[in-house]
Amino acid sequence: MDPLTHTLVGASLAATRLGEKTRLAAPAMIIGANLPDVDVLAYTRGPDFALGFRRGWTHGVLALVVLPALLAIGLWLWDRWRNHRGSDPPLAAGWLFGLSYLAAATHPSLDWLNTYGMRWWMPFRDTWYYGDSVFIVDPWLWLILGAGWLLGRRATRTVVVISAAIVAWLTLMMLRRAPGYLPLVLVAILVLVVALLWKPKSLFLTGPRSALCGLILATLYIGSMIGLHTLTENRVRQELNLAGVAPIQQLMIGPRPANPLAWDVVARQDRLIRYGRFQWSGKGKLQLAERHLPSARPSAIWQEIEASGQAEGFLRWVRIPWIEIEDDKALQRIHVRDARYARRRRSGFGTALFELPTAGAE
Repeated sequence: MDPLTHTLVGASLAATRLGEKTRLAAPAMIIGANLPDVDVLAYTRGPDFALGFRRGWTHGVLALVVLPALLAIGLWLWDRWRNHRGSDPPLAAGWLFGLSYLAAATHPSLDWLNTYGMRWWMPFRDTWYYGDSVFIVDPWLWLILGAGWLLGRRATRTVVVISAAIVAWLTLMMLRRAPGYLPLVLVAILVLVVALLWKPKSLFLTGPRSALCGLILATLYIGSMIGLHTLTENRVRQELNLAGVAPIQQLMIGPRPANPLAWDVVARQDRLIRYGRFQWSGKGKLQLAERHLPSARPSAIWQEIEASGQAEGFLRWVRIPWIEIEDDKALQRIHVRDARYARRRRSGFGTALFELPTAGAE
């Protein structure tokens, strides 16, 4: 998931009664909820290395044992160095460790939910797992978690500044990546502003209770999306069989941004890939594109691509590859694209270029 969702989960946990269990509970949970993304430093070695490294070593079972302990020890040493005195809760080492582990565990659980996937068993097994149920940037989760966190808080200068920075970041990201969904994001932002400024007189909606309600509603939303994904997959398999698209070696049913009723469909047969969209709105119908994509893995050249030593990170990450080949007298330019994200001839994310000598060329 995106960094904002992880941060909102950590901040919401810290806003519940858990945040009162020990000093430094809030930084433990906010940092812990983002901690596995320390692997973003892999980009210093280039985007291809990062593609093959991320959501692996720092997200797997070994990291989930080691990283939260390092975080708790670091916070404990920081507290000792500050020699803190005041009215804050005392530092309870057991709670500090427990909350660090709890927050860190939320991170890979959320990352598993989308089509990008993650590797639970790294470094012991380099296998990707995909939940395919929640889009990687989900404004509904922002709305649910953000409203829960804001509803019970006072509009202090710090809260207003943080909220304004988040709003600016969200607006910029939507303008750059998905401008069509900007109106929905603006509505979500308006709701969050109301949540910050409107303070109900009900004794029930205290800060901790409001944050807990947000976490519960977010969990129910995620659970409903997982269930809807299962229903959609079963329905799509039935429609593919009726359309004569069988047998299927690989099937991906992926969520669309901001619309739980629309799902991406990518189905790999032996030598071709079919793709389209399933809509639950209306009668619920699968629409497949007329265009087919040539599947990469059964092709004779795939072993040469894997043995070429080029774009190794991409090859570790790619899920449903397809290829286009440009022949030259001495060189073959092979474009490999992942049908999850790239279904047209273009460069950029989800694509890689391999150059191999043409057979018989000197």
